[in-house]
Amino acid sequence: MLFFNLCEYVIHKSFGHRKNPMALPFYKRHTGDHHNFFSDSEMYFDRAQDWRVILFPPWLIVVIFLLLGVFYGLALLSMNFSALFCIAVLGSYLCYEIFHVCVHAPEGCWFTNLPWIRQVRYLHTIHHRCHLMADRNFNILFPLTDVILKTIVLK
Repeated sequence: MLFFNLCEYVIHKSFGHRKNPMALPFYKRHTGDHHNFFSDSEMYFDRAQDWRVILFPPWLIVVIFLLLGVFYGLALLSMNFSALFCIAVLGSYLCYEIFHVCVHAPEGCWFTNLPWIRQVRYLHTIHHRCHLMADRNFNILFPLTDVILKTIVLK
């Protein structure tokens, strides 16, 4: 999960907010679609159709499964390690998607006042400020890498 936290940060910052020829579709979807649809003053979805700019495209989970299948098949250290690593990556990915929906859910949903969700929503709203989005608050699940690399903004 620590590996996923670092990957979330690096991918979000390096490919979601920087034009990289290897990941231009991701940049366009994230910065072009997601950050244009949601601003720090308009963070919440109105209808289920809005989820297309919150969730990753469905084909991405297929790619992740294929990559993890190769990793598991190689079993570089051991089958147990490979299985636990694959489970941790898939679990982290699922948590990321769930938390990202919670971040953009309208006020008044039963979970929006849970302390952890409230904190994540606050940090992500700061990330959606135009002048900060390319440099601050890249972690969604847990801001560990943001804290370590001093890219977290709390106000």
